[in-house]
Amino acid sequence: MEDILIVGFGGHAKSVADCIEREGKYHIVGYTDMREADSRYSYLGSDDELQAIFDGGVKNAIIGIGYMGKSAVRQHLYATLKKMGFYLPVVTDPSAIVSSTAVVGEGTFIGKCAVINAEANIGKMAIINTKVLIEHECVVDDFSHVAVGAVLCGQVKVGKAAFIGANATVIQCRQIESNGIVPAGATIR
Repeated sequence: MEDILIVGFGGHAKSVADCIEREGKYHIVGYTDMREADSRYSYLGSDDELQAIFDGGVKNAIIGIGYMGKSAVRQHLYATLKKMGFYLPVVTDPSAIVSSTAVVGEGTFIGKCAVINAEANIGKMAIINTKVLIEHECVVDDFSHVAVGAVLCGQVKVGKAAFIGANATVIQCRQIESNGIVPAGATIR
């Protein structure tokens, strides 16, 4: 089992860590953050320690910071980690269903009971949260977040760094612009 580092530790990171453990592919060595959090995982220091952690042999990382107003932070951390040489795997909870014809980009998180259907294309560093349904041929671009219980009907296109709120529904063939926000519970017709 390879080691993995969680970069940034809050509520979203706890969900990510739980899925990493359930998936059983990686061993969590600890986390970095601006300060020590209430966590059962080892605090390895601030992001100033990332290079030393990489040089010490940990080659895998996942960003534990959620989207809410922090897409630019996630993008910056991604660029920093890639420049250092870290590999950012896709983390998928074992309860999720991902079609064999779907494409999922690096560093993406797929939460519990999510469904990603045929020929969907999920970009890098996306968050596909608990019980999300992404139907056939949808495109979710890089750094976007589809929140808990949201539904994207067939052939929906979600732009880069967009946010689809909890329990929102986007009906088929609609497009959400880059950096767009669909409020929780909304229906986009």
